[in-house]
Amino acid sequence: MKLKLSIFFLVLPFIMLAQHSFVLKGVCFKKANKKKIYLTYKANGKSITKSSEIYNNKFVFKGEIDLPVKAIICTDPRFYMTNLNSKIFYLEPSSMNVKLDIDDLNTIVISGSKTNDEFYALHNTTEKEKIHKKIDSIRELSRFYSVKMAATRDNSLKIQFQKSLDSLDQQLDQLVDQNIKINRQSDFEFIKKNPNSFITPDLLEYILAEEDNQIPYDTIKKLYDKLGPEVQKSYSGNQLAEKLNYFKNSRIGSLAPDFKVNDLNANLLQLSSYKNNKYVLLDFWASWCGPCREDFPFLKEMYSKYKDKGFEIISVTKDEKQDLWRATIQKENIEKWKHFSIKENKSTIENTYAVTGIPVKILINKEGNIIGRWIGSSVEIKAEIENRITEIFHN
Repeated sequence: MKLKLSIFFLVLPFIMLAQHSFVLKGVCFKKANKKKIYLTYKANGKSITKSSEIYNNKFVFKGEIDLPVKAIICTDPRFYMTNLNSKIFYLEPSSMNVKLDIDDLNTIVISGSKTNDEFYALHNTTEKEKIHKKIDSIRELSRFYSVKMAATRDNSLKIQFQKSLDSLDQQLDQLVDQNIKINRQSDFEFIKKNPNSFITPDLLEYILAEEDNQIPYDTIKKLYDKLGPEVQKSYSGNQLAEKLNYFKNSRIGSLAPDFKVNDLNANLLQLSSYKNNKYVLLDFWASWCGPCREDFPFLKEMYSKYKDKGFEIISVTKDEKQDLWRATIQKENIEKWKHFSIKENKSTIENTYAVTGIPVKILINKEGNIIGRWIGSSVEIKAEIENRITEIFHN
């Protein structure tokens, strides 16, 4: 009996290890010998990238993951993704099989992953497929008319082709909006019905970061609280919990998280130094962001009107190239207000203020509380900001 127990405990670590291993076996439809294929995913918060050489039209990936995780398979080593060269799917700690066309990963068929089956079913409903086919058809027609218009010298034909293109653009916009609405609805229904699915935290994180913020933070937090323990412990679950905390601390009504950085001129810049003194507008931008730069004339107007009444702007750049950032500030003539670089300061401000895209503008009152938050750039958004600031300084 002791011998059997000894053997059991010797074997147990290997059994536990096997439970956390994945094997992804692939077969190519076409000849692809000596070509390479690549896989990337995250395990314990670390990004892992693997490559496999295709031999006899077969390849294998092996690794260790505790729980199902989102992954990308790609034929480009740099992971410059297109519809043809890459596919997002879910790895499972199990044995999985893949069949694919090396020239078109859209044809990929993956078996052996329950989570990926759920992912595929969610994104490939009959209703969604119909819309995708309509969108593809309209894009193909648009290409056809564009070629025809470029080839003709007949102005009357050019006008007809342009009218057809305008009509197709309008149809495409409507279909894209319809597709977004259907996706949001199906994602939300899936989340409510499947709290134990490892897809659910990824869907919740996407909804949390949506630009229109149609679903309130409190609703998402309640759905997160209903997730199964294993799902909450997963990498995606932990990421969602972290982002929920950031959103909680950076939403309207919250005390604005403090930060201490060096500004454009290497002077100390601390948000809390403006408390009880000035209203502050945080402007998240980058030199390569067209909509961000389109807002500068408006910001200059607001700053000119209200800087002497207790209004300050702090522009926060995502620029990687500091020379471009500095040159843009000079070119746009916006040196008058405060600027700092996330990269230069190794700042985590994007996380603490839950900024997932740019432009983002956040208005902070003299008490240090967030009283406005705007994502994106539009005439309507600028009007809202102007009305809010005007109301503050004219009362």
